[in-house]
Amino acid sequence: MMSKDFEVVESRRGKVANTSSSGTVNNKLQDALADNMGNIIELAKDITDINRMKVQSDAILAKMAEDRKMLITEAEAYVLRKNVDTKNTVDKMRVVQDLLRDFYTYNKNGSSNLTGEEFTKVISDILNTME
Repeated sequence: MMSKDFEVVESRRGKVANTSSSGTVNNKLQDALADNMGNIIELAKDITDINRMKVQSDAILAKMAEDRKMLITEAEAYVLRKNVDTKNTVDKMRVVQDLLRDFYTYNKNGSSNLTGEEFTKVISDILNTME
């Protein structure tokens, strides 16, 4: 386990003698930092803004992915409903077709005084009310 003790060390910035070569490089670096501190702060601000935009973009992309999944689920449910509706319609049409075949077989002489069209309408109305 690491110790939580630490030592505060005083900065050596500005205390290096100007006579050494590392001191001269250090002073030049300090001068460059001081001269460009405004630019450095602006760059840091720009980087922070870009990071914020990235977080927002990631959140928007995640939301769009969720919306896409929801739309796919809704589309699949819609297709299933339409398939069921289509199957029901086809089944009704087969019933009407079978009944019409029986009607024409039974009514060969036209003894019922009904046309096939009238019979189809009555049967279709009955099937529609059964839904």
